[in-house]
Parts: sequence; structure tokens; C-alpha cells
Amino acid sequence: MIFYSVLLLGLSLLFIGVVSERVIGYVLALSKVLGLSEMAAGFILLSVTTSLPELSVSTIAAFAGEGGLSVGNVLGSNIANLTIIIGLAIFLSKTAVLVKGQSQKELVQFLFLSSIIPLFIVQRGSLGPVLGIVLLILFIHFSVTISRKTEKAPHTEPTNKGDTAVVAIKFLVAVALIIVLSKFIVDSSIDIAEFLGLPPSIIGATIVGLGTSLPELATTVQALKKKLFSMALGNLLGSCITNITLILGVSSLISFSEVDVLAVESIMFYVLLSSLSVWYMVGASERIGKRGALFLCMVYVMFILQQVGISIFIF
Repeated sequence: MIFYSVLLLGLSLLFIGVVSERVIGYVLALSKVLGLSEMAAGFILLSVTTSLPELSVSTIAAFAGEGGLSVGNVLGSNIANLTIIIGLAIFLSKTAVLVKGQSQKELVQFLFLSSIIPLFIVQRGSLGPVLGIVLLILFIHFSVTISRKTEKAPHTEPTNKGDTAVVAIKFLVAVALIIVLSKFIVDSSIDIAEFLGLPPSIIGATIVGLGTSLPELATTVQALKKKLFSMALGNLLGSCITNITLILGVSSLISFSEVDVLAVESIMFYVLLSSLSVWYMVGASERIGKRGALFLCMVYVMFILQQVGISIFIF
């Protein structure tokens, strides 16, 4: 069985790279038709669709009355996106992320503001409809603000309405394939890890935690290779904002359960650390290079160590 798991892992990784490259092309075509900027295309089209794994997990958890699982899934995914995913995307694409223009910096500000929201959950100790409505309003506000940016996406071949419909269908099918391939990668990786005798806690903190962020990694790497920095940022940072506002908002509307405050507090430090680190790099040098990528990867390693009971901090 381990042979099939290794084969499935290899094929899934290969196909997810090919499919994600197609997704970028579809997004460029759709953004031209819809009149969206490169940043807005990444935020509205890519980030929402690549966040579907988090949405499904959090919604199911909320219906089951596991509000803490919903919050943990969202926060854990954001930490992965802002640390290991950005770091790996930069190393794999061999391209530094350049952050220039007011719209890109504004997106980072939105990210920081949305990262503060979980503090209110810690204070309340529960989810609820009021919190859900506020989060959904914030998501709509951020989406409308970003969509009004005038920076247009790169030129693509003109398309008529029939072609647009076909491209839209291909885009949705490709995203669905990425999500399915991500599940194959997670399942096969868990089988391999269990075969090697790795502890379940490490499997959960690494493989499963990264699993729901694989769509963002695949599409971000392809965007960076094509020098589509605004789209890459719109996808990756937009996914984090979508997790906090849209996904946690939907979860809050359908869940009235209590949240383990102590568990959330232990994660909140790394949510704020990763957000502040990205914010500082953008403000200080308007780029995230290999040094910054290495630092973000180290933050994720510290997060994993804490999850398995090894903390390098006194607290």
C-alpha cells in the first residue's frame, strides 16, 4: 500500500502544478471580461475559490457544534499562508514578491485589520450571528474596495460571451481538481507518515494543516513565475482575509457553540506575529525576498514546535 501512496503523492503533486498554471490563464481571461484589476482578480476569483477547503471544513464543524474547530482551522490556515506558503512560493518560483502601489499596501492593511478580529472571539468566548454579520459586511467592504482599483490585468486575447462561459466553466473545474488533488496529497502523505511511525500530533500540525493551503501555494507559485505580483498577493493575502471574514462569518451565523479560549490564545500569538512580519517587510522594503521567506518559514517551524509541546518562548 505504501507504494501506491508514494505514487499517488507524486502524481498529485505533478498534476496540481499543471492545473494551477491553467487556472492563472483562466483568471486573466475572466478578469479582462469582468473589468477587474490584477489584484481584484486574485482577491475575488482566486482567493475565494482556493479557500473552499477551509470553508467546507469550518462549515461542517460549525453545524456539528464545534465552533472551536472552525476557529482553529481558519487561524491555522492563515498562519500557514502567511509563513510557510509565502516562503515556499518564493523559493519554488525563485522570485521575490514585489509590493508596489497603494492597492497592494492597502491589501496588507486589510490583512492586519482582519487578523485582529480573533481577539474579539477570545474576549467573547463564543461564535454567534452578530459576529457573523459583522464579518460578512467586512468581507463585502474589502471586496468592493479592491474591485474598484484601476490597475488592470495584463492583456489577454479577446473573448466573446460564449468563450467567457466556457472559460468560467473550465476555471471552476480546474479549481475543483486542485481541491481534489490537495485531498489526495494529504491522504497519501498521512499514509506515508504513519508508515514511517511519525506521531499523530506532528501529522496534524504539518500535513493536515498544510493540506487546506495547497491550492493557495500552487496558484501563487504559478502567479509569481509569470511576474503577476498583484495577483499573487491578492490570492494569498486575500485568502487570509477571506478565511477571517467570509468563512468565519458563515461559521458564526450557523454556530452558537463555545470556543476554547486557551486554545485560541495559544494560536493568536502566531497569527499576529505572521501578520506583523508581512506588514513590516512590505512597509520597510516593499518586497519579500529569500531572507524574508526564510524568516517566515522559521516562524512556521516555531508554531509547529509549540503545537507538539515544544516552546522556545518562556510563555
